[in-house]
Amino acid sequence: MSLSSICYIIKETGRNLVYNTWMTLASVSTVAISMFVLSFFLVLTVNMNHVTRVLQSQVEMRVFINPHVPRTQEMTLLQESRHWPGVKKVQFFTKQEAADALKKEFPNQKDLLTLISKSNPLFDGYNVYTKNPNQIPALASRFRKQHIVHNVIYEGQVVSRLSRLSVVLKWAGWGIEGLLGLATLFIIVNTIRLAVFARRREVSVMKLVGATDWFIRWPFVLEGLTLGLAGAIVADLVVGQGYHWLLVEASSALPFWPMATLHQVMQKTVDFTLGGGLLVGGLASMVALRRFLRV
Repeated sequence: MSLSSICYIIKETGRNLVYNTWMTLASVSTVAISMFVLSFFLVLTVNMNHVTRVLQSQVEMRVFINPHVPRTQEMTLLQESRHWPGVKKVQFFTKQEAADALKKEFPNQKDLLTLISKSNPLFDGYNVYTKNPNQIPALASRFRKQHIVHNVIYEGQVVSRLSRLSVVLKWAGWGIEGLLGLATLFIIVNTIRLAVFARRREVSVMKLVGATDWFIRWPFVLEGLTLGLAGAIVADLVVGQGYHWLLVEASSALPFWPMATLHQVMQKTVDFTLGGGLLVGGLASMVALRRFLRV
């Protein structure tokens, strides 16, 4: 394609966008809304996956010892368990240390503090850290078989539920995005059809003098791609600023909650929104032009 042809295509694309200003704005707005909804679910999914990975790396198992067990037996099991396969670290705690930790975590729970102060109902136990979260169920079963063990608690179920929730959010996002994508497609198709209809006589003449279909198509295809890309960029800017604000607020309100970084979120969001915007814009262009090129 010659340089003059490229200049013609770019010029015609700009003219179409300016000529149908209101439809252009409507198309860009619809794409932006559609991509923003997709980004919302992507942000949720990225954060759920991030929290799941953090919990998997920090997950611990708590083993509680029966009351009135001699300290020597507790220490014996402590030393033995440190050499079991899959065990990374084992920390012993007394029921008084557990009570102190509970008081620090819930300083405003007066009834709970009174109960602990009068008669400590807690147990001695171990905090067990594993090399791989998948090894926790087997280790939990082994601890339960020890006659001095009262109970074993671990957060594997929480991690599993978070993983399932992440999958549900992802599919829900794709479902809603599919519906919004159809609405976006419809508006962009009509925007390009208006541009083609306004120039239908010019298109007919170009066909009659030998212009190829693709030479006629390119300005409108580029118009659709521009609309899709512009909407995606608007959505990304809003998401980027919004998530930056959320990170600042969350750092003070929820300092211990593990949130994905802005880079992690935007890397995922930009890839999907730009690709989705270009796909919708390009597809809408092809659909809109199919009938008008039959001369």
